[in-house]
Amino acid sequence: MNRGDLIRTMQAEIQSLNEEIDLRIIKGFDYRRESRRHKFLVYNLARLIAPQESNWMDKAYKMVGTFMF
Repeated sequence: MNRGDLIRTMQAEIQSLNEEIDLRIIKGFDYRRESRRHKFLVYNLARLIAPQESNWMDKAYKMVGTFMF
């Protein structure tokens, strides 16, 4: 499976989990397990999509930029 296929598969799984979580909330059921899976997929998807920082200096600039107005 190439990177593009993996991204599409993860997005589809996230969408499916969103629908399942919504239904469980409406019905008043526990959705803790689905929530953990959703968080895991979103985190890994963001890591796949985000560009890789080349060195520690790039990371430092991004961190400082977060707190600037």
